[in-house]
Amino acid sequence: MPKMSLSYSPKLQQKLSLLKKQKKQQLYCALWRSLFISSLAATLFWLISLPYWQIKHKSQVKIIGNHTVTKDTIYSLLALSYPQFIWSIPTKKLSQTLESAPPILTARVNRQILPPIITISLQEKVPVAIALSDGKIGFLDSQGSWIPSQFYQNTTNNSPSLALRVINFQPQYAHYWREVYKLINLYSDVDIFEVNWQDSENLKLKTELGMVYLGSPRFRLADKFAALASLQNLPAYLNQSQIDHIDLSNPNVRLVEKHARENSISN
Repeated sequence: MPKMSLSYSPKLQQKLSLLKKQKKQQLYCALWRSLFISSLAATLFWLISLPYWQIKHKSQVKIIGNHTVTKDTIYSLLALSYPQFIWSIPTKKLSQTLESAPPILTARVNRQILPPIITISLQEKVPVAIALSDGKIGFLDSQGSWIPSQFYQNTTNNSPSLALRVINFQPQYAHYWREVYKLINLYSDVDIFEVNWQDSENLKLKTELGMVYLGSPRFRLADKFAALASLQNLPAYLNQSQIDHIDLSNPNVRLVEKHARENSISN
C-alpha cells in the first residue's frame, strides 16, 4: 500500500514558519522577563538588607511633644532592641504601648525611610495636682488619671501648676475630682491649696481662709463653691487665726466655727 505524504501550499508553509518564529520570540521574551524580574527582586532584597536601613541607636528615634516626661522614660517604655530594620518596627504596637502608659494621652509612631528615622509624636497628660493615695505619692491630671511619681523626674513641688495637693485620692473619686477641679478653676476668688478625701462624706478644702468642710461631694457641689467664693472678704471681718473651720455642707448656711467655739452664721 503506497505511503501518503502531506503537502502544503507555499502560503501555508510560510504561515507555519512565521508561527514558529513568533513562538520562539515569545519564549525568549518570557525567559528574559523572568530573569529580569528575578534579578530585580534579588537586587531589591539586597538593597533593603543593607545596614543603612537599620535603626541602630535611640538617636534615630525622634520624640516630639514631651514636656514633663523625659526622653529616657519614653525610650524605656518603647523597649526597642537595636539594630532593627526600619521595615520591622511595629509602629501600631508601639503607639498602643505608649498610650497605655499613665502619663501619655495619645501617641503616634511614624517611619521615615530616607534617612531611616522613627518619629514619635506625643500628647501628654498634664499633671495639675500632687496626690497622696495609699501611702504613695503621685500626680493627678484634670480628668482624675493617677500618674506615679517616677514618670515626672523633672517635676518639683515648687512648680506653680502643682501647688494643689490631694489627700487620700482613690480611683472611685475620679468622677468627683473632675467636678471639683473644674469648680476650683471656676471659683478662683479664694485660693485652694489642698483637697482632703480622708472622709468620703465630708470633703475638706485647705484654703487661704482656713479649713472648709463641704460635706458630701454628691450634694450641691457647685453651690458650695459659689458660697466659698462669696466669703472672699471674710479676712476683713475676722482674723484667720480665730477660725477653726468653715462649714459649707449646707450652702444656704455659711457657718464659721471659731476656736473659741463661738459660731458666726452669715446667710
